[in-house]
Amino acid sequence: MNAVINLASLSRSPRKSIAVISVALAGALALTAMPAQGASTPGVSDTEIVLGMQLPQTGPASPGYNKVDDAMRAYFDYVNSKGGVYGRKITLVAKDDTYKAGLTVTSASALINKDKVFAMVGSIGTQTHISVIKDINRRGIPDLFVNSGYSGFYTDPKKYPTTFGALGTYVAEAKILGKYIKENLATKNVGILYQTDDFGRNTVEGLTTAGVTFTAKKTAATFIAGTQAGGLDAQMQQLKDNNVDVVIIGAVASAFATAVGSANKIGYKPQYIVISVGSDATTFQTILGSKGIAPAVSAGLLAGTISASHAPSPGEADDEFVKAFKKINDDFNKGPSKTWDNNVLQGMNIGYVTTAALMGAGKDLTREGIIKYIENNPLKLSSAALAPLGYSATTHEAFTGFWIGKYDATTVLKPIDGTRKVWTTDSAKGPVTELKYTRPAIAADALPKVG
Repeated sequence: MNAVINLASLSRSPRKSIAVISVALAGALALTAMPAQGASTPGVSDTEIVLGMQLPQTGPASPGYNKVDDAMRAYFDYVNSKGGVYGRKITLVAKDDTYKAGLTVTSASALINKDKVFAMVGSIGTQTHISVIKDINRRGIPDLFVNSGYSGFYTDPKKYPTTFGALGTYVAEAKILGKYIKENLATKNVGILYQTDDFGRNTVEGLTTAGVTFTAKKTAATFIAGTQAGGLDAQMQQLKDNNVDVVIIGAVASAFATAVGSANKIGYKPQYIVISVGSDATTFQTILGSKGIAPAVSAGLLAGTISASHAPSPGEADDEFVKAFKKINDDFNKGPSKTWDNNVLQGMNIGYVTTAALMGAGKDLTREGIIKYIENNPLKLSSAALAPLGYSATTHEAFTGFWIGKYDATTVLKPIDGTRKVWTTDSAKGPVTELKYTRPAIAADALPKVG
């Protein structure tokens, strides 16, 4: 999509040269915005589709999240073993940005200019993705199934026309959790620990909309994303000193584990309510294990924690998607850790939805074509989720519903009171209502069907 203009051979008068240069540059801009008819699509050949991804594979935010790319790649390898998508094999190129925006910019440039990816898929991180989302959209590159629930990426497709979410928004999830808090914990002193970025602010926004509010430096404690490795002792002491009974966590999984570790040191044991991306049990136990806390003890610390999910719990052994994805993970995941958990389930699910989108976009695969297909056919993009995708021409928000559960003593998230209800709402001021949705079954071969 880059136009090269040779101006060195122009031998006209200065005025004519300026005019010609202006026309040439105008043409270059037009080519950048929309490729010429018949131009080849980057990242697509007769035999291959190249996809790019950015995530923290190392660094303080990496635990748990660094498994998502291996799970996605495992699903793509499974698809490739079945012949790929219209004879093309899917290649995933993942870059480590350590959850630092500067590295995100550098790695995005490499993916686009060196690896020549067709699309970005499944990238992780709110603040990191903010650093590249404008450029990705300016170039017309599909920015698919981003692992961030920040509503600002998705609610205005005119602003980011190529970006689609992979999670329900933090605002919607927080509103649903806020409804639960108002109805079940009204007599408790409720506080929050959140990271001071758009992830954390989105969480506060949704809770505030639901009528759950906080007082800064008293019932609201904060930290800068990426600093949690040094401990969150001061923040948890603040909440304890202000007699907070219920602590909501609007932060990544490593921060939740660190917060519980810090609270445990001072004998502080509140009721925890955690935004879904921060509550993975395996990550929780791994972080606390690195601090010398035995698995049985960390399981006890997690037990009773309330969280939400758009998908089945990875511990639901009888769920048909869980069974299928676990088998693929066992057979195809070549990552350093393929221990089954919520991160692996999410990676598999994104791989499944991505494959469905590539199939639906057809044999003549183009960037514009896949974006239009996703916008116009969200109900054909079924997945493991217990809520439908909400994509349309007016929103690129992903899953529209969440169920609320509580971790048991075996670190499995189970529906509160044993009955699973899925709740739905929007990212604005709309009400929270019960969602009635029947998830389409997975095929025997675990490949999506989009006909």
